[in-house]
Amino acid sequence: MPPRTASVVLDELTPPPHPHLICEREEQLSDMRRLLGEAMGGNSRIAVVSGAAGHGKTELLAALAEDARLAGAVHLSATASRMERYVPFGVLAQLFRGVELPPAAAGHVAHLLDRALGADAANTQDSVAIPPRLFHQMGTALHDLVKYVERPLLISVDDVEYADTPSLLCLSSLTRRLRATPLLLVLNELPSPRRSSTLLRAELPPEPVCHRVRLPPLSLGGVRELLASRLGTGAAQALDTECLAATGGNPFLVRGLVEDTIAAATEWPAAPVLSAGSLFEQAVLGCLYRCATSVRTIARIMAVLHDPRYVPLLVQLPGTHPQSLNLALSTLEETGLLTDGAWRHPDARTAVLHDMTPEARAELHTRIGTLLFKNGAPVTAVAHHLVAASQIDNDCAAAVLLEAAQEGLSTGDTTLATDCLSVAYRYDRSKEHFTATTAMLFRTEWRSDPRTAARRLPSLLEAARCGLLTGRHVSAPVDALLWFGSPNTALELLEQMERHALLRQDAEASATLRRCRTTLALLYPATPEEGDSAAAAGRSHVPPAATRGQTLVELERVLRDGPGPLSALCAEQALVSHQLDDDTLIPLVLAVSTLIFNGSYDAAEQWIDSLAAAARSQSAPVWRALFESLRAKLALHRGDPAEAARLAERALADTPAASWGVHIGLPLTVTLEAYTVLGSPERALAQLQVVVPEGIFQTLLGVCYLRARGNALLASGQSQAALEDFAAVGELATRWQMDVPALLPWRTDAARAHLARGEIARARELATEQSVLVGPGHHEARSLTLRTLAATSPPQERMKLLGQALEAAQKCGNPLELAYTFSALSRCHLDTGQYSKGRMALRRARQLAEQSGVPLPARTPPEAARRPQELAAAGTSGETLVGVLSDAEMRVVALAVRGHSNRQIAAKLFVTVSTVEQHLTRVYRKLGIKRRSDLVLAVNGEGTPGITTRRAS
Repeated sequence: MPPRTASVVLDELTPPPHPHLICEREEQLSDMRRLLGEAMGGNSRIAVVSGAAGHGKTELLAALAEDARLAGAVHLSATASRMERYVPFGVLAQLFRGVELPPAAAGHVAHLLDRALGADAANTQDSVAIPPRLFHQMGTALHDLVKYVERPLLISVDDVEYADTPSLLCLSSLTRRLRATPLLLVLNELPSPRRSSTLLRAELPPEPVCHRVRLPPLSLGGVRELLASRLGTGAAQALDTECLAATGGNPFLVRGLVEDTIAAATEWPAAPVLSAGSLFEQAVLGCLYRCATSVRTIARIMAVLHDPRYVPLLVQLPGTHPQSLNLALSTLEETGLLTDGAWRHPDARTAVLHDMTPEARAELHTRIGTLLFKNGAPVTAVAHHLVAASQIDNDCAAAVLLEAAQEGLSTGDTTLATDCLSVAYRYDRSKEHFTATTAMLFRTEWRSDPRTAARRLPSLLEAARCGLLTGRHVSAPVDALLWFGSPNTALELLEQMERHALLRQDAEASATLRRCRTTLALLYPATPEEGDSAAAAGRSHVPPAATRGQTLVELERVLRDGPGPLSALCAEQALVSHQLDDDTLIPLVLAVSTLIFNGSYDAAEQWIDSLAAAARSQSAPVWRALFESLRAKLALHRGDPAEAARLAERALADTPAASWGVHIGLPLTVTLEAYTVLGSPERALAQLQVVVPEGIFQTLLGVCYLRARGNALLASGQSQAALEDFAAVGELATRWQMDVPALLPWRTDAARAHLARGEIARARELATEQSVLVGPGHHEARSLTLRTLAATSPPQERMKLLGQALEAAQKCGNPLELAYTFSALSRCHLDTGQYSKGRMALRRARQLAEQSGVPLPARTPPEAARRPQELAAAGTSGETLVGVLSDAEMRVVALAVRGHSNRQIAAKLFVTVSTVEQHLTRVYRKLGIKRRSDLVLAVNGEGTPGITTRRAS
């Protein structure tokens, strides 16, 4: 058989059976095939293949081995390992076992290997420790092995960075001595901090004998090609960029992602989604475990650190050398796990964390947290590691956690605050620390659910009475007591804590307690403002600059005086000068309410939007529910009761009733008023099934709730029960010096109830009293008062009063009040026979009522009892007839239903009897009736199908 030439060998080589395994490695495989051809042509060669873990060195070698097999070469392979790095001739032993040697030769090699492991070669880390004679004998045995094979030989060593130095020296010596031997030595090298020293000790010959082949990461096109081989072209084009960013082009990681993506393909939406799972995590760990131990150590540190900003600080960790750190980071980036110090894919970091024991993670978190603290990192960054460690053992760490929790509360990161406080809570070194932690846990839980946070109230009360609460924490138990309706207990506690703060000279606590007093006075008007003389003296020493509630004190005074320019100004000042927090929540709610009462609807809406957004950013759903209730109240004042009811019910649904405390009065009042106005008293009364705390009736919210309940009862016909509620409102408003009709028009409410009972004189008395109390600029209250007073007055006085009421209603900005005033005015015109004016007023009233989605109010029973003839001519049914009959016909009908004959009607109207008869004939035809007796029934609403038809038309 003629000898093979290099060109013949190359022509016979065929591609490997699995082209995807060497994706984007054609150039490197071509170089390797060239070296194999040169070797088979009689020129020994060495190929050092270098690439990060997972970059395809083993796959490339497998493809080359298949080529060598097809070309008739023999392949001897060895894989170095970290555990056998210092076993002398460990790699050569694997190569010898790859060939079936004659018994004598095999025994000789075994004898040499035993000697290498003997006592005379104890210092196996250094090739000098190998006796020269033994080294020479092993080299000769390797030389004999090559000659024995008698065919071209491919020798490969995978993971050569872990190979023992004596084996590498023998292989290097073999290639230098047998330059004309068909031998190709392939050394697969993993970049590592030790890679240069390993191959330098091997004393490899220079080119042209030794060549280096570098395996770079896959490009975007290579990643796309690899994806397409398993997912198809369309999915590959959609996922290639994301996959490249997640893996850095590491083929091993790409395959892991691909297989996980295929496993999750049944859960894809319309577009393919790249999914990482267990196979990707295994690929990550596979890459790490092929790297040096130092690289894996740094990978774990980076997984725990999880913040590239602090990577330069890692050199300060014990046992971390700057050069080793840089080499390890470089290796991790080459492997495709990191980029600029950050993890390319979160699941890669998760895989590393899961590979650590919980104890190891906790210990590393503690070390890194301490490192960050010593270098001045933000407390939140330090706290994340202390929380992850799950325990602390010193006061410094406890202080960091409390500070980070306070910052979390300020920024709305309640998760961080809760995590920090949970760890700090278990560190029970002192009562003061335990109390402060409890107070902060209370604040954190309070924002989400006051009912849940209230379970900590007993311990806070005990701590407060013992003087353990300090600084800003003193407000926690007071706020809880005020929220759930215990103002007297709150006042007693305030006085105790004020004495403690005075003794400790705790200025922050004193200022906080003063703000608590302001909130107490705003929410519970009947509560005394000053306590004992010692506490009052202590409060007098609080400097004005320390009291953020000065504007809120002004707001308290404004609430007693009612709406006006000053009230709007004070409310705006309170809103501008106070940020939303635990101490200012209630004052700010009352400030927005003041704007609404004052008619500053646009300003109120802007502040509601701003405060609701602030509550959302601070993760405080209960606060947000309060501001959404204010939005419902604003909608009601703007004349949109349907929207008001929707918003208020949504707020009630979002927060459990038990968590509202006394503030449940706000949304309940809105729903009661809205459904009453909408003409649905049964839905309004359904709101009364919600149990409210007893303390609510010591607040302005409770008084407003009583008034709304009274109006709902009145609308359902329960006038006596309504009167009792209105009387209670009047008593409380007078006692609290808040008898301001613009805030609580209880007299007109009671007057309407008396009218329903036929007690006109008492109704007129109440309406007259309120007309004296209405202040200038309170247009809605004035319109309501004059309209109620008109209902108790004779026709001529009624017309004048309603004209004044209409003037005020047009200025108040509430379309409902304007609709009610037009409705009353239309009745007055109809009662006096001014049908054209009545028709115009009624049309305007209906238009406004339809825009708001509410029915117009019906006449009260006393009106029917007082003027039955007028009601018969222009009552509820008469108002309907206004749109059907002409003015002349209405005048004839008005006299006919009073019992006048046709001749009497003609004399009163100065027309002929024939004209009267013609008018009545047309009226009968329009109303679908046949006789005069039916006319009376039709006008009084007891009519016939003809009337119903006319109404529908």
